Parts: sequence; structure tokens; C-alpha cells
Amino acid sequence: MKSTWARYWQHLKPNRDRALFGPAVAAQLTRAITASEYGHRGEIRLVVESHLLPSQLWHGISARERAISWFSDLRVWDTEGNTGIMLYLLLAENKLELVADRGIAGKVPQAQWDEICQRLQTDLAARQVEAGLSRTLHELGALLAEHFPLKEGQANPNELCNDPVLVL
Repeated sequence: MKSTWARYWQHLKPNRDRALFGPAVAAQLTRAITASEYGHRGEIRLVVESHLLPSQLWHGISARERAISWFSDLRVWDTEGNTGIMLYLLLAENKLELVADRGIAGKVPQAQWDEICQRLQTDLAARQVEAGLSRTLHELGALLAEHFPLKEGQANPNELCNDPVLVL
């Protein structure tokens, strides 16, 4: 584990990855989320955070804890079928977290979640940010469609906003 000072430096130094999330990419990610939510009762959220605040670092907040906090703050857990999934990226630490609500989490083996995350990590390392995120969102949508497909004539309300949360 990195020293506390090394972790502080990671979060305080300028992050060149911020430039990868301009308005055009944000719009494309919104379209990818919207398309990925078609045909099932699930909801998908994306949060990209460039760094944590000094107070969060001081309290030792991990990327996983921050992701769970966002999951709660954005009310991803508050979907009718408990089928929300949130993908969280912490750019300063090159970490990603998937947080799935209990309705979908119990249906997908951990190994499958890990494979999705590993493919995205590979894409991000190759600087294929937009393509990697779009593919990952599609994969998450396919999982939701497999386990929570719409029934004949069933409505598909959009319970959560499709715009990515970009805190850069």
C-alpha cells in the first residue's frame, strides 16, 4: 500500500486524464448509457472523479468507499427492481469500481464482474477511454437484459438520469 504522502501527491498533482472527458465524450457516454438501458428494467450510472478532496484522503477513504457513497447519493439503489449498477472511475489512482444493487448482484457471479472490470482496465491503460467505457456500458446493459428483460408490453421508465457524473 502506498504511503499517505504518496497518495496525497497522486490526488494533488495535475491529472492529464481530465482532458479525456470533454463535452463531446460526455454526450457520447450519455448516448451509450441510454442505449444500454434499452430492453430491460435496470438502470446504469457512470461517475468519473479526477481526485479525492484532502479531507477524504485524511480520513482514508478508499475508491470502493467513495463509489459506495456515490451509489447512495445518486440513489442507484432506489430502482423498482433493485437493478441499478454504477461504474465509478477514480482517475488519480487509476481505479475503477462496479457497485451493483442486490437485485442484479445476486444473479451475476463475481468472476463475470471481474472480467468486465479487467477489460475496461485494459482499454483505459491503452487510452481507449470512450470506446472502453461505451463497450463496458453495453456489457452491463446486456447483463441486465439477460436477467431483467422487459415483458411483452411492459413499460421501461427511465428511473435515473443517464448523464455521466464528471467531477473533474
